[in-house]
This record gives sequence, C-alpha cells and structure tokens, in this order.
Amino acid sequence: MSAPASSSLDLTLYLVTSSDNLSPGSTVESTVEAAIKGGVTVVQLREKQLPTREFLKRAIALRDICHSASPKVSFIVNDRIDIALASGADGVHLGQEDMPIETARNLLGPNAIIGISTNTIIEAIQAVTQKATYIGIGTCWPTSTKVISDHKIIGPRGVKKIRDELFKQGFTIPAVTIGGVKTSNLCRTLHGCTSTLSHSSVGKLDGVAVVSAIMSSSQPQIAARQFRELIDEYHCTLVHKNQKFYPERLLLEGKGPYIDYITSLIGVDRSPPHHQLIHHITNTVVQNDCANLTLALKCSPIMSSNSEEVEELVEAVPGCLILNLGTLEQPQIEAMKIAGRAANRINKPIVCDPVGVGASRYRKKITNQILNDVQVSIIKGNQGEIATLAEESGATTCGVDTMGFLPDPGRVVRDLARKERCIVAMTGPIDYVSDGVYIAKLENGVGMLSSITGSGCMTGSAIGCFAALTKLKGESACPQLAFTNPTMINSDLFAATIAGISSLNIAAELAVTRSTVNGPVSLRAALIDELYHLTESKIKSMIKISLVTTD
Repeated sequence: MSAPASSSLDLTLYLVTSSDNLSPGSTVESTVEAAIKGGVTVVQLREKQLPTREFLKRAIALRDICHSASPKVSFIVNDRIDIALASGADGVHLGQEDMPIETARNLLGPNAIIGISTNTIIEAIQAVTQKATYIGIGTCWPTSTKVISDHKIIGPRGVKKIRDELFKQGFTIPAVTIGGVKTSNLCRTLHGCTSTLSHSSVGKLDGVAVVSAIMSSSQPQIAARQFRELIDEYHCTLVHKNQKFYPERLLLEGKGPYIDYITSLIGVDRSPPHHQLIHHITNTVVQNDCANLTLALKCSPIMSSNSEEVEELVEAVPGCLILNLGTLEQPQIEAMKIAGRAANRINKPIVCDPVGVGASRYRKKITNQILNDVQVSIIKGNQGEIATLAEESGATTCGVDTMGFLPDPGRVVRDLARKERCIVAMTGPIDYVSDGVYIAKLENGVGMLSSITGSGCMTGSAIGCFAALTKLKGESACPQLAFTNPTMINSDLFAATIAGISSLNIAAELAVTRSTVNGPVSLRAALIDELYHLTESKIKSMIKISLVTTD
C-alpha cells in the first residue's frame, strides 16, 4: 500500500464523495478533480451500493486524481479495507461497527491513515488508545446524506465537549467534524468546535468534512474555494492579534493609551459611504427606544424580523446585527437563525441579548438553539441571564430581572467567553466584560437606569453601534489586515463592548445632573440627548475602567 506517513495528512477540507444528487452532466471523478483545484486536501470514497469491481475501478481513478494533484491529496476509502489495499489508497475510514482499528492496522501497515467516526467521548478516547490517525466527530448538523437519530446530532457544542474532555484527560488527536456542514454554518462550526481547554494551536479544529455542499454543486471548484477561504480566515484569527490596542496595555502602560482608543470610536466617521446599519431583531417593548439610541450614536436603525427580508438586509449595508430574545415567537426565532447565518457568512458582528433566558425552560431551549446555530460576537446580559448561560448558581432570573448575586462575576464572564468563543458582558451596578482572557470592570452608571424598561436592551444597541464602528475603524486604518472575522474573539470587539456600556452609563450620569430630570421618564429623554452630544473628551474624563484578575 502506497500510504504516506500520517504526519503529512492535511485534514483542512475533507471531501466525502457521494454519487447521489450529482449535478447534471457531472461524475464523481470530475467533481472530485474540480474540488481539489478549489482546495480540498483529503478525499474519502464512500459507496454503499456499488459492486466490488466498479467500486475498485472508481477507487483507482480517484487515487490517480488525488496523487497527481500538487500538493498531493490523501485518498481514503470508507469501510472497505480490501478496496483500499487493491487500489493503493492511503488509508481507510471506519465506523464504530466496522473492523477494529488494530486489525485494520495489521492489514494496512504502520503508515496507513486510519480514521474512525465518533459520537461520544468514550468512542473518542477508545480511538486515541487504539492509535487511530484521526477522528471524525459528529453528526454536527442535520444532514440529508444519512438517516441520523436526533440524539446523535450533537451540534458544535457537542463536538467541543468531546474535544474538551479529550484535552482534560491529556489526549490529543487530529479531528474533523462531519454532518450537514455548509458555508452558511461553517463559521459557527469552526469556532463552536474549537476547544477552549487548550491554549495552543491544537485547540483548533483540524478540518471539516463536507459531502453534498460540494458533491451536489454545479461548480464544485468554486464551492470548495468558498470553504477554503472561510477556513483560512478562521486559522488567521487564531494567530493574529491586534497588539496595538490589546487589553494587556492596560496592565503594561496604564489606562491612557487604551482609553484613547476606546474614546476614539465615538469620533469614527459615519457619513456616507461609511453609513452603518444596525439591524435589530428585537422585542416589541423597546423598539422605539433602541431606534432613538441608535440614531443618537449617528448610526441607522432598522427593526425587521420578517424572514423574507432579513438575509437581504444583513447583506445590504455594513453594520451590526442585534438578536434580542425578549419576544420569542416562532417567526422571529426563524428570522434570527436566517439573519445570524447570513451575518456569519459575510463576517458581520452579532450581538446576542438573551433576555430572560432563565425565566422558563422554553426560553433556555431557544437561546441554546440560537447559540448553537449562530456564532455570535458578543453576548450581553444581566447577572441572572449570564449565570443561566454559564450554568452557575447564585444569581437567577425573575422574569427579566436578576435575583441574588454571583460571588465571582469576573470568573463567570471569563469562563463563558471561553466556552462560547465570544465577548461576554454582564451588566449590573458594576459591569464586567471579558474576551476569555482579560476581564474589564466598569463602574459608571446610575441606579435609576434600572427603573427604565428596556435600559438593558438599549445597552445592547449601544454595543452594536460600537461593534460596527470598531470594524469600520479597523478596516479604514489597515485595509490589508481588516478584521475579516469579527465573530472570533478579538481585542476590538472587547473595546467596542466597553465603549457601548460606558457610553450609555456616562450619558446617564450626565443626564441625572439636569434640573429637568426627576424620574425614569425624564431620564429616558435626557439619556438620548446626552448620547447625541457625547464626545471623546467627555468619555475620557469620566470612564471608570480597570482590569481584574481571578482564579
């Protein structure tokens, strides 16, 4: 068998063939050849109905296509060790009910690639101990290529859980995820499956396995290239840091330089062609206030939860998408998923406000659905909401309000940021923001804000405005290193979240000094006015920010 050493295996874009639903005029061979030109790095031949002689003929043809590519593409056969041996394939991929790995290794030789499908942590650990070359973890998403029981569709969170447990037990093995992977869910797949227990490059997903999204495409080379571009962006975000403004400067140089950057966001040019559209899919209580706040920050609001248009709106104008879960009717839920996937596809920042997530089992279920389907950039919630998402005791929700308190809120937001791979903000008398590494403590604000219905939702709108402005500022300053994937944790969205929360709270502090403010209703109007007149110098002179440490 002409298998390469497993160290040369590149799992980045793993194509699993299917002769079902090929594009008219296409063959498996022509589709694979085109897909390799688009960036496929591994090909697995999977045929369940083909007679042995035809199966072998196809395997030899695909082996020749893969091995003649530059760079050489690994060729693997699904299940059939006899076909792998006879065709000179590089290895096999086994299922849980197929031949044991040890037996396959004895037949194929020490250098053969042997992968195995896994669905549970026990199966993954067994694969490591039996010396599999790699594992395929799934099923990640619902798929039409196989009949899969619902309990076996584990989602990105399920894949991540398996990978985290492997790292926790000291195991490392290359891994791809498979099942329903498309460009529309690829961003969430990559980031959602990344282990947060590893602080090195091994925490990243090694690749994704794709079937119908490429095999059924009329332009498989273009389809494969689209996958590769998104995957390559993901890899770049894992190694690229905007060191100039990273939060560690708060520790090394004091507050000055970092606060200068945060306050500069309010001065970013928002005039055409830099207009920023803040698309809200939000609850019916706060739409007017959130729209007025967005206008006060010189951005443009639109409130639409119509699933017929949300995808077009997301793609139309630069800006930010805000998913506010206060009103959970089925059409709105579907619109959030459609809009969120569209935003992931074009790398638009997404703010998620899980309003009242702990108030009912239904709210918790829907919030988990959204977070599993969409890679959000920022999660903003009160103590009860964040505690619910983090599965922490201490603080709970009563309706949309917080009951109790968290003894170590900084740790909670940091750990949730690591888990969800996004910025997390916890609002309250003291606000905490974390990117999974650093924790910022913000101490501006007035108690009367809690008496305004929707003040928390307005905070989400403010964060959304600054998330859009931060991306705009980054692209304007350095187009060649534009922040191509804001759904990944990065320092600028950390700064945007701080800027959004601090701006609202500073505006509230200014508003209460007005003689006309004597209660929540007058504060609401004055708050919008003060946001409209907010300047860099006001923020710089009033912001109260520090970094905190926790175990």
